Amino acid sequence: MTHPYDLNRGSLLLLAPALALTLAACGDDGTTTVSASTTGESTTDEETTNTPTTNTPTSNPPTTGDTTTDGTTDTPTTNPVTTTDPTTTTDATTSGTTTDATTSGTTTDGTTSGTTTDGTTSGTTTDGTTTDTTTDGTTGGVTEFTGVWATANPALLVTDALVSMTPALDAKNATLTVAGDVVSIQSVGVTSGGDSYATYDAPGMAGGIAVFKDLTDGAPVNGPYGLGTRVIRGPATGLVAPKGIELLGPVGLFIVADTGAADIKVYKLSDSGDVAPQFTIADLGSSAAVWDIHYAANQDALYAAGTNGEVQVYEDFKDAMGATGPDRTIVPTVLNTKVSINLHGITIDSGVLYLSDVGDALNPTDGQIFVLEGASALNGNEDVDQRIQGGMLGNPVDIELRPGAAHNLYVAEKSNDAVLVYTENLMTNDLEFNKSFAVIKPESVAIVPSSRIMVASNPAGVDTDAAQLLAAPLVGALALNATFDRLGSVSSIESLVLATNGDGYVSFDGPLPMGAGVFVVPALTGVNMDGVASTLGGRIWGPKTGLLTPKGLALNAAQDRLFVADTAGLDIKVFAADVLTDVAPVFELNDLGGGAVWDMHYDDATDMLYAAGVDGTVRVFENVLANPGAAPVRIITPTNDMDVKISINLHGIHYDVATNSLLLSDVGSAMSNSDGQIFVIAAADAAEGNVVVQAQIGGDQTKLGNPVDIAFDGVNLYVAEKANSTVLRYDAVLSLAGTNNLAETAMIDVANAESVQLAYTVP
Repeated sequence: MTHPYDLNRGSLLLLAPALALTLAACGDDGTTTVSASTTGESTTDEETTNTPTTNTPTSNPPTTGDTTTDGTTDTPTTNPVTTTDPTTTTDATTSGTTTDATTSGTTTDGTTSGTTTDGTTSGTTTDGTTTDTTTDGTTGGVTEFTGVWATANPALLVTDALVSMTPALDAKNATLTVAGDVVSIQSVGVTSGGDSYATYDAPGMAGGIAVFKDLTDGAPVNGPYGLGTRVIRGPATGLVAPKGIELLGPVGLFIVADTGAADIKVYKLSDSGDVAPQFTIADLGSSAAVWDIHYAANQDALYAAGTNGEVQVYEDFKDAMGATGPDRTIVPTVLNTKVSINLHGITIDSGVLYLSDVGDALNPTDGQIFVLEGASALNGNEDVDQRIQGGMLGNPVDIELRPGAAHNLYVAEKSNDAVLVYTENLMTNDLEFNKSFAVIKPESVAIVPSSRIMVASNPAGVDTDAAQLLAAPLVGALALNATFDRLGSVSSIESLVLATNGDGYVSFDGPLPMGAGVFVVPALTGVNMDGVASTLGGRIWGPKTGLLTPKGLALNAAQDRLFVADTAGLDIKVFAADVLTDVAPVFELNDLGGGAVWDMHYDDATDMLYAAGVDGTVRVFENVLANPGAAPVRIITPTNDMDVKISINLHGIHYDVATNSLLLSDVGSAMSNSDGQIFVIAAADAAEGNVVVQAQIGGDQTKLGNPVDIAFDGVNLYVAEKANSTVLRYDAVLSLAGTNNLAETAMIDVANAESVQLAYTVP
């Protein structure tokens, strides 16, 4: 794929790859060096198949291995592995080849160097690493090869990362974990029509509400929740840390308790995007925050459970909208002594008020449930009619009542990992423990039509959060019907490409219906310490993009066109690189001359696009930007000298303009994690049909199992090797010929390395 640093060698003075690897390797004449460059493109968990993957939801997270059925390890090796001399090659090599006449000379180590007619020089350093130098007579600026960036893509988003390392691959500069747009699920609510509304916490104290239309209709199966069919989020919403949600409010509205903002917000059921609430209640009376709310339609009153153990009541709610604060405050007592500590769950049925109290958050045994009759008349200290303690009550964070011949109260008991059911005794009218169902860290519970309940499960880490649909018959045990997991729009990161200004474009997988996309990390190459990369700074994402499984990325030199290889879409989509929103591509390449392509390299000088196909062929598009949508004009099939195809499943690709060479990586068979290959094809601009490769790298000495991406500095090749969780470097690859079973020059551990990019400092 194209690299934004494919610079004109006659325009800048460049510090070469070898100089970045070792300053001690400068030539005797003191000249600095130049490097060509590359883009790093990515792979995903489907990398070994020769057909695009589908987006059918599954109940389990996808595997992480790219070419094996059992996947690769999700954790990096214990210690980084490096070579004893990452900057040396097996022999001295020649560089600086150009199409114009050159004069030759000899360096102190006996290697050949040349000076082109445009004034650029090249040479080989004393350690055998090739360098190039280009003098800029205009600015005198220096472009320096400063580092290598890779994406790490183990299973689950929490372990994905952007990793920076030195050109020598002997140390890591920074590791950035990836923060998705959801931190944890909070409360769920379900309308009578089966639509699900889920409040969630988000990075940076900016929560949201994901709405999934018709989620509980019929017999749903396991699948991703994502961000639902539509999402309410953004600065205008004012959402900080939304918790309890009440969908049975005034017609067409729903109510949210926002503990982070210390208020209550009311939205339209049809709201979507960055919208302001219809109104906000900021006066919470004596409560600093409320956790949950219940609207009593027959009273037109809103009841709010305060985290200080008190209930705030807002009368005449539809008209007054809580503007003057609570009209009543209810304090649960026993013998006129307050017994409530930290109210969370609240519901009312037939004038009876039910409350849950989590007590001390650090105490897993002090939870309580209160029952108070005559809710419409309660005010001030009110002795409870029933107080339930002990048993499995530790942190009962939410409750919901299903009326019937005998009322059933469902309790989300978080500290004891269970949904508890208390059933009304028909003789005494008291609630008694009936049964339980194991759910990991249940956060909320909601009644669903057809004798079902929905439970939000909130363990540590969003990767394991879920909404679970349970069958809840009045008689008999609870049973799991379906699990909706993978919250948020980002399931895993894929490919990385770096812009000239240092911004990083990262493709990501995401669940339908919103789909996948590309997010931007501003000034990524300037990061030199561990941290967190946000996916929310700007992104190309949404239904209009049409993105399904974006893999390789490429930018043109002007940085205004972003090429995206979409394997499931069976196309290459081209976007305006600076329009970061839900936007359609500027154009698409729909005729790929075969199956899906994984990665691309764009050459600005010729307006030519080279694309790596998963069927082992390279598709070449000419006049790509001048003639949008054109089909490939050439197909290149790598072969051996017996005219036998040797490629299987191409992924990484780089076109080196200086030598007119094409470099390719092949992940091989899905059944093997040791059959990866690298190919070098000469005279790439005219190659067509079966083409004998100049060089082939593969075998048991290479560590090539799933080489899913490559990056080239003009001399040395960097490889994102996913099956072996490493980034490898092979030096002087253009000097190789024939078959080569050779060890890497340098390596460093990167868990399930997915893509690789080279970073440069541009004046």
